Amino acid sequence: MKISRQDYDRQPFAIRAGALLLWGTPLIGRFRDGHYQQLYSFNNFYAEMYYEEESQQLTSISTFEKTHRLEAYLESLSLSALLE
Repeated sequence: MKISRQDYDRQPFAIRAGALLLWGTPLIGRFRDGHYQQLYSFNNFYAEMYYEEESQQLTSISTFEKTHRLEAYLESLSLSALLE
């Protein structure tokens, strides 16, 4: 599915969530401030799905294009898992 970030952001919440689950590439997840964040690559941008840790309900989705926001995920990476 090809869609620009701007057009994606204009879609209803349920459509955005479904598109990520169907066509997004999951990259990494992490726990932070009572939320679980799942990072996806989608077309030419990134998207984060935020889940309430306790209820496991999807609460929000944010998108970005700048790679500097990926730095927050570096501490979650395990190089040993990649080398196995």
